[in-house]
Amino acid sequence: MRSVYTILFLTCFLTACNNAELSVGAHINYDSKKIGTATGQIAMPSIVLTFRKALTQTQTQTTTLTPGVTETPVPTQTSIMIVPFLDGKVMEQASCRYGAGAAYLFEWGLYPGDNVRILNRNGDGTWVYVKPTTYNNECWVKATLLDFKGDVNNLEEYYSPLPYVYKRLYQPVRYLNVGRDGDEVVISWDPVWMTEDDDRGYLIEAWVCQDGKFKFFPISYFPYTITTAIIKDGSGCTQESHARFYTVEKHGYMPSIEISWPKFH
Repeated sequence: MRSVYTILFLTCFLTACNNAELSVGAHINYDSKKIGTATGQIAMPSIVLTFRKALTQTQTQTTTLTPGVTETPVPTQTSIMIVPFLDGKVMEQASCRYGAGAAYLFEWGLYPGDNVRILNRNGDGTWVYVKPTTYNNECWVKATLLDFKGDVNNLEEYYSPLPYVYKRLYQPVRYLNVGRDGDEVVISWDPVWMTEDDDRGYLIEAWVCQDGKFKFFPISYFPYTITTAIIKDGSGCTQESHARFYTVEKHGYMPSIEISWPKFH
């Protein structure tokens, strides 16, 4: 008889759940009231229902996982403290130039004992941009010719624009022929005639990839009768190689020409 009541109550329970679409769980408790029958007493089961709203097809359940805190080693970075300037003294006679390299025109002469304020550096710190006490302008000098305390790498890197010739005695090169043969870029141009006294030839400033490193090279071509340059430029750098070309006479530089640089394939 107990099984009959059990089936009866379970049937009612499942029907109600199907209609409501809410049921999550239910349990039957036989330790409840007892009712009398013709044959004796039986346990009247009491049903305890627990309801929760069911998910419909248009609802989704999102679980947000919160990751545990882990200790991740923080890489140690070597920071460089930028300083505004360094004070130095000239150790031996030196040429102070318009750019960071011997390829640039002479601007001013420095002599042993001259004091300079070192303001900037080039990319690798081999040349520094200085303000001499004996000159009213800034210029570039080789760092090894100076005596100073401190590290030039703590100065900001700088590129100074070149002085253009305002009163032109000569016309700049107008056309360049550029080609590539493997890791060699070949540049050629028509010569620009200059007097022997004025002639300073040509200057190419090249930013190229060599040995997997991006490097800057200022290269002078003298005298003006030289009309071909070969520059090494390979692969392995993220920066794009490029260059500019100047015609040079002793008073300064003609406006530059951007070289259409062929890519490495």
